[in-house]
Amino acid sequence: MKSVKQIIRKHHIGQLYHTTELIGIKDKNITLDKVFQHKTHIEVWARLDYTPKLCQLCHGKQIKYDFQKPSKIPFLEINGFPSLIRLKKRRFQCKSCRKVTVAETNLVRKNCQISEPLRLKITQKLINRKALTHIAQDLAISPSTVHRKLKQFTFKEDFSQLPEVLSIDEFSYQKDKLAFIAQDFETKKIITILDNRTQTSIRNHFFRYSKKARNRVKIVIVDMSGSYIPIIKILFPKAEIVLDRFHIVQHMNQPLNQTCIQLMKLFDKKSLEYRSLKFYWKLVLKDSRKLSLHRFYSRTFRETITPKECLTKIFQLVPKLKRYYDLYQFLLFHLQ
Repeated sequence: MKSVKQIIRKHHIGQLYHTTELIGIKDKNITLDKVFQHKTHIEVWARLDYTPKLCQLCHGKQIKYDFQKPSKIPFLEINGFPSLIRLKKRRFQCKSCRKVTVAETNLVRKNCQISEPLRLKITQKLINRKALTHIAQDLAISPSTVHRKLKQFTFKEDFSQLPEVLSIDEFSYQKDKLAFIAQDFETKKIITILDNRTQTSIRNHFFRYSKKARNRVKIVIVDMSGSYIPIIKILFPKAEIVLDRFHIVQHMNQPLNQTCIQLMKLFDKKSLEYRSLKFYWKLVLKDSRKLSLHRFYSRTFRETITPKECLTKIFQLVPKLKRYYDLYQFLLFHLQ
């Protein structure tokens, strides 16, 4: 019959094993010894141990030798805190040739100090085009570690062809910085992303395509700023320039929204007119054909109504807004 001490030890080992899976360590040869909660991070002490295979050098039998000095391995966040694994790896010695080897694990590569889950997290954040310093801060690692991972990427671009319908735009990828993006309008496949949107950078990039490939582009879709039009005429001389519907609608949204704000300021802040415009301005900007049919309780009007009924009440309170709204909906309809 097993003693109580043996049963406790057995359950304790089982509990630690499940804890390794819980924090993302899938190697069953790793056992947790202790966990320390510091003010700034969590520190996990663990051991890597297993029965060794035959010696790779002489195929002799290996025996367990001792443990290596704990390796300091940065890991993923645990409970919102940066974590660190201090892993003691078992060393083995061949009985024939006396060669000493160290236990290996899929948690971390040989001769490396960065865990594989953390490497994967760095890759995910790089794909999302976050700044290197921000990634380093989020994962509690050095910017040089992130930069080394970035250098491992290989980018291959096909400069032999371009789509017939090309869409170009810009997006924010860092604070106060805009990047240039070009994509196939029909398939949504990204053609290129440039870190800046200067005409020199855009021209130098697309001149890497042959004139035949650039002449194949029939339509280029752009926003309403007009800043890309001169360079488009140079790069794609046979293409028609078309304004993007999204940007046209966005351009129409702004004056209607400003009108709502101006009308709202004419009323007292406690009035029903002011509160209805303040809380339901999004309904005014929404396409009337996409209004929900579901009823909701309006705290402003103190009754259960549909979005369409809510708009009717707003126009009864502010009749002047109805003219602008009808014109906006008319333009939206013809843009479809």
